[in-house]
Amino acid sequence: MASKALVLSRSPIEVGWVFKEASSEQPFRPVSQFPTVTHLDLMYHSLIPDPARNKNARDVQWVGEREWIYKTTFDFAELSNKDGNGHDKNGARHVLVFEGLDTHCRISLNGELLLRSDNMFLEWRIDVTDKLRTGPNDLELYFESTFLIGKQLEKDQGFKNLYWNGDSSRMNVRKVPCHYGWDWGPTLLTAGPWRPIYLETFATRISDLGIDVEVLDTLDTAIITVSIELEGTDVDIASTLLEISDPSGRKIDQGEIQGRGSCRFIVHNPSLWYPLGYGKQPLYDFTATIGGSLHKVSKRAGLRLVELVQRPLPGQKGLTFFFRVNNIPIYSQGTDWIPPDVFLPRMSLQKYRDWLTWAARGNQNMIRVWGGGIYEDDRFYDTCDELGILIWQDFMMGCGAYPYHDYLVQSIKAEAEYNVRRLRHHPCIALWCGNNEDYMFAELHHLEYDPKDDNPEHWIKGNFPGRYYYEVTLKQVTETLTPRIPYHLSSPYGGTYSNDPTVGDIHSWRVWMADQPRYPYQDYEKLTGRFVSEFGMKSFPCLRTINALIDDPAERHPQSDTMDMWHMAPEDQRTISMYLVDNLRHGNDIEAYSWATQTIQAESTDYSSRAFRRLWRGSGKEECAGCLIWQLNDCYPAVSWSLLDSAMRPKLAYYVSRRNYASILVGATRRVVEEKANEFTHVDIKRTAYAELWASNLTLDPVDVDLEIGFVTVSGGSCIHNETRAVTLLPNRSTELGRADFPDSYRDSSTASSLVVHLRLRERRGSQRVLARYTEFPQPLRRHDFGGAKVFIRPLDDGRSWAVGAGGGVAKAVELSVATDDDNLVDACLFSDNYLDLVPGDDQIITIDVNVLGKIPQGGLTLIEKHYG
Repeated sequence: MASKALVLSRSPIEVGWVFKEASSEQPFRPVSQFPTVTHLDLMYHSLIPDPARNKNARDVQWVGEREWIYKTTFDFAELSNKDGNGHDKNGARHVLVFEGLDTHCRISLNGELLLRSDNMFLEWRIDVTDKLRTGPNDLELYFESTFLIGKQLEKDQGFKNLYWNGDSSRMNVRKVPCHYGWDWGPTLLTAGPWRPIYLETFATRISDLGIDVEVLDTLDTAIITVSIELEGTDVDIASTLLEISDPSGRKIDQGEIQGRGSCRFIVHNPSLWYPLGYGKQPLYDFTATIGGSLHKVSKRAGLRLVELVQRPLPGQKGLTFFFRVNNIPIYSQGTDWIPPDVFLPRMSLQKYRDWLTWAARGNQNMIRVWGGGIYEDDRFYDTCDELGILIWQDFMMGCGAYPYHDYLVQSIKAEAEYNVRRLRHHPCIALWCGNNEDYMFAELHHLEYDPKDDNPEHWIKGNFPGRYYYEVTLKQVTETLTPRIPYHLSSPYGGTYSNDPTVGDIHSWRVWMADQPRYPYQDYEKLTGRFVSEFGMKSFPCLRTINALIDDPAERHPQSDTMDMWHMAPEDQRTISMYLVDNLRHGNDIEAYSWATQTIQAESTDYSSRAFRRLWRGSGKEECAGCLIWQLNDCYPAVSWSLLDSAMRPKLAYYVSRRNYASILVGATRRVVEEKANEFTHVDIKRTAYAELWASNLTLDPVDVDLEIGFVTVSGGSCIHNETRAVTLLPNRSTELGRADFPDSYRDSSTASSLVVHLRLRERRGSQRVLARYTEFPQPLRRHDFGGAKVFIRPLDDGRSWAVGAGGGVAKAVELSVATDDDNLVDACLFSDNYLDLVPGDDQIITIDVNVLGKIPQGGLTLIEKHYG
């Protein structure tokens, strides 16, 4: 076989890069890093200020409308193994590989134009076997303005695209949609080689290693089909050895394929992969090798059975929408994910691990990779595999009516095939989803969309032709390449309309959004669906983040011009102020205002995630099976819905979501019953208060607990009544625990409003530790005086734990922090819990993560607190 002697080699092209604006007379300058994008290099040379600081983003908008040249020179050593005709005896090929180019780029080698790229989400491969010269070779990348190209395409098509967020021209190009601006992020249109570039030399290579895992319903057998695609010389006779190793590294099977094809393996009693909270995450190694060592490709995959269950709910309208993994119904709880940095090449493996570790520490078992960003880096999915985080993967289309063109069809198809092949082996992938909100957009704007019309020829002639991509292109790609991973047309997508709460998933935005009837966050229990894949409340970033990025102290106030820039949607300031005015007493300096907005976000997160989880009631009663908070992360300093700000600092809502995503949860809902003296009266009305009680157990075993119920005065903190009930929490569901009537002299709703309902679930046997607690407050909080409460912090002997308690009243929204000016130390201290509600007599133990003790000063830490009121 001709290829026996040639081992595949990969030579990174990552040094010597220089750049300049194409039309500038300025000299080429070295890049700041590689891979890179324009803004990073311009900042490196102080040619633009950091857009994240002050109001600088306004001053750098010109960058996205310019053309840029990147170039380098790399050496090539000729292989001295040619026949008399000048052909390489081993059939050597030399291929330039561009893993990602942002976005419209003319690629030239030694002055010859090789390719025009036009899709940021694709890998580009160019055979340069006959174009390389021995010695130095000049590689040039000429990046055109994708913004201007998109505007020209839009003009040429004769109509303006309909859209939400950014610019209408984004619909014509395959670039990160949110680079055009979104309601949480800036307009910063980057360009450049944003992923690695290298020269590959081979005779025969493995171009695709497919791993299809079928786990039988019995869970005792996994049937694994490994497929091989080859490229190069003698691909029909090349011999590929396949090997499988179990999670311990022990080789358990092997097979051989001649040429292209597949090999079937059977694993008995497999070590199954489970989502976080349901089991372990063992990973098997799959290795394919051509001819002994000519080319080796390895992938890690988990063996698991994943299903999307949509079946009738007895006695209710619609269908379920829940994921089942290895026969276990999963309550999906997590967040939505946006690109983690506005300048993508800055992302490192450590940053991915840090972001995703915050998610895992927050008990999140699912992340939705949102369709206005990117198909994430391999390191992202590798980490999710290891942590047990399921991925709902959108395709990168969102918030508009995409035009239909042959070139877009082909580009989107190629993009989907490339990324599905790249990602399909990951056990974390639980769902492919066609887009974000495009069907909702079509309905709200009354486009020509008839769900009953199944003729694609009609769709592409109307004003919602993007339907073709979701129902034909993407559906065919996913069903062909990943038959065992479900596909969902859109998020949201449901029954009689896209946001139908009885079918599919919903985006629950009636809290917050101004274009819908705006609800108080206390009404989230009315705004649920079978799977809530988006909802949230905006807040300011942490004060230290604000102070670090706004240099002028005069601009550090809530209504400054700079802070207005951090509000990315025009209604943001008004919306936040309305929720504040409705619910809290607060100050207007930047520290008080920022903290108040985070308090509102935290309270909103509590009312929503707790209410949704209550509806996971067990088999045949999966009324709500998912709760994904918009959003986990920020890519840029902004007033946004994120649980952690752009500096990766947790907001108060993070701790609420972490508690509400714990295995055991307890809750109470205050109700008032009205009895009228007659049918007409407005005054002779008796209003009696009581509390509905419930708890949730996501473990797979029943849990015996004592439910402790206390009624405590907000002012003074006196316990008016307490009782204990022995209850059993059934596995993997919520359990209704009856009602608790307010004490006799407090049953009237007006007097009941002076009490909180304080609940604890205490382990009945063993250590009798508190498994969960909850304090239900009368609403709105602004009507109550919490000023009498005092918070006590007592260090414990281990040097990393503190007992935190209250006296003189109930303490609401207690935030603990480290008393230091050292930002690095503050960021290193990971609290076991925070944003606490404290009732006298119920001290809580808070610890600092042991992994950071090496950074703690010799004298130890001092904790300080602030709370509402």
